[in-house]
Amino acid sequence: MQRRMSGPNARPKPAFKPDLGTGLNLELDQVIVSLKKRILIPGLLVVGVLIWFSLCRAFYESYWDGTVHRVQTVDFNLLHHTLPSTLSQLIVSGRDDQIQNVLDSTYGLFGLVVTDPTGTSILYQTDKVYKRKSWQTRLSPENLKTEIEPFDVLTDPPPTSAAYEHTSPRSAAAVRVESESQPSRVLGRVYYMRSFPPTLMEDLNNFLTTGFWELSGSKRGYLFITLSSIFFCLVVVLLIWLRRRGIELKEKELDHIQKELEIRQRALAHLSGELANQKTRKAWLEKEAEQSYKRALGLKQSLERLRDSLALVSGQQITAHQAEGLDPHQIVKVRPPVHPPSALLEEIEMLIPALSDNAKALRSQAGLLQDYCQILENRQVEMHQLVENAYTRAQQVSDRFIDMRPGSTVNN
Repeated sequence: MQRRMSGPNARPKPAFKPDLGTGLNLELDQVIVSLKKRILIPGLLVVGVLIWFSLCRAFYESYWDGTVHRVQTVDFNLLHHTLPSTLSQLIVSGRDDQIQNVLDSTYGLFGLVVTDPTGTSILYQTDKVYKRKSWQTRLSPENLKTEIEPFDVLTDPPPTSAAYEHTSPRSAAAVRVESESQPSRVLGRVYYMRSFPPTLMEDLNNFLTTGFWELSGSKRGYLFITLSSIFFCLVVVLLIWLRRRGIELKEKELDHIQKELEIRQRALAHLSGELANQKTRKAWLEKEAEQSYKRALGLKQSLERLRDSLALVSGQQITAHQAEGLDPHQIVKVRPPVHPPSALLEEIEMLIPALSDNAKALRSQAGLLQDYCQILENRQVEMHQLVENAYTRAQQVSDRFIDMRPGSTVNN
């Protein structure tokens, strides 16, 4: 009979090796499991703060150097077309109060300054301050000459067209407009002073210390970034916790499968040992039955020959009548048998079937034992298949999830 397995120590084929994506997932799982709470939470906070600060810096540059600067450019372009004519008419009319109202209409977001015709003396300026002083710190005749935005000339009669204009909100500086010049008297100059933005730290400090409920200016963007960063950190913490929980459950499943595999391997080893013992016993019984059968046949043949010999001896006995005519010296005296020949023959005939039955019983027991060994071999094949399935399952689980127990390694 051919065996369907190589033996109890045969190991199943190893499962397939994980690909690149699986290896990266295993490395990521190993990093996640190795992180502890005392490292995970502070590290995540540091990463969250860095992301929050980077986003705030990007928003700061976009808001102050982009949106606010373009809005002021549009305001200056509008003032280049309207303010010189208005201020010239008010100066000619002597309306100093109206001049100050016009200059304060900016609310201090940027500065408007009126000087004498040479620009050495400041006559009027915006007096309002919006939350903090910005352009006011640069207010002097010397600093006015260094302003990027060009000044307009106030004349009598008032100018009818703009001398400078911006080509677009994104233009870096105003360009001069070619127009027909008319003879006029110079009354003064009007300067436009941009408001410098606060530093990033000042803007963030203002956002953190003055209250979140005032959603104006840059605070709205900082609040959105802060909420987004907090939500991102919470989502990352939740995903890491869920992943670690899944890995722990898979590790428990792997431990259970490995314990089941060990139990089945021990059962397979025990079954293999029992099968080997039964095969040895079967061989011995087959050999003993064959020898008993041969002895029974030999004994049967010997008894049959003895029976024939006894029958021949009893037929050749000399009768008493024949013995009277013979010489007494020629008569051979035979010792009478202990048992009659008929009784001995009956015992021999009774013994021969018993020996045959005994030989047949031994052969029948050998056949039953062979069937039992066949059943054990089938059970061994089934148990070996179960062990192979359990080993394959454990190998697949260990390939998809890492084993964090002491002494275990991850195969990439």
